[in-house]
Amino acid sequence: MSKILSESKKFIRGLICEHVDLNQPSYTTFNQSVNFDKKIIFIAVPKTGTTTVRRQIREPGNAFISNAHMNIQQIRDALYVYCLSCSLGGNHDFPTHQVVADSDIRAQAKAIFDSFFKFSAVRNPWARAVSLYFRREGVQVQEHCSFESFCDQHLYASDTCIHPTLHKNQLDWLCDEEGNCMLDYVYKIEDFALAIKEIDRRTQGRLKLINQASNSNPKSMSANYRDMYTARTRDLIARRFERDIDYFKYVF
Repeated sequence: MSKILSESKKFIRGLICEHVDLNQPSYTTFNQSVNFDKKIIFIAVPKTGTTTVRRQIREPGNAFISNAHMNIQQIRDALYVYCLSCSLGGNHDFPTHQVVADSDIRAQAKAIFDSFFKFSAVRNPWARAVSLYFRREGVQVQEHCSFESFCDQHLYASDTCIHPTLHKNQLDWLCDEEGNCMLDYVYKIEDFALAIKEIDRRTQGRLKLINQASNSNPKSMSANYRDMYTARTRDLIARRFERDIDYFKYVF
């Protein structure tokens, strides 16, 4: 029985976070895409310039959830779990310790989510597909697959990520259960210079981003993505990511 419990504990620990010790939590912040001091939530859609932003907003320390590419619903729901976890293990001085009601914890998590500035970035789906093909982290498909073959098999927006999800479009990261966008601001990575000013204005100066190159890949053809496509592969991407293209008004 003790062996079973030990194995179960290891399994649960792996599900929660590799940095979290169930006996003594060692995390010091929620996630690298949430900054409590600046009161912001950044939804990091893979291959949309997220490294540039996350390096500038992440708080130091071990994260409660290490995966940066969480969608807005996951951030919303996990904030309650984070607030609950932070409230536990504090009763070392009975009866002076004040127990926090679950309703108060839920209210705290909701207040954080509602009041924080929520933003994200998206990218031209044709350029993004090329960037995913040439990526250096995650699954490096260019080493064993042609671009045309990649387009045939590239079904979801994070197929080549270390933590893939079943988000077909970039918009899937940003919407609630009914398909409504929950963010305060979504910018196109192609307009990042203008977005920096708008983010500064919308956060009343709390977040002043710098347009600096991060995680750039000199071998990628994403800057000249049109050269990678045939009429057939161009149409494949257009049909597969039609929702993004229509919603964000992208053209080839």
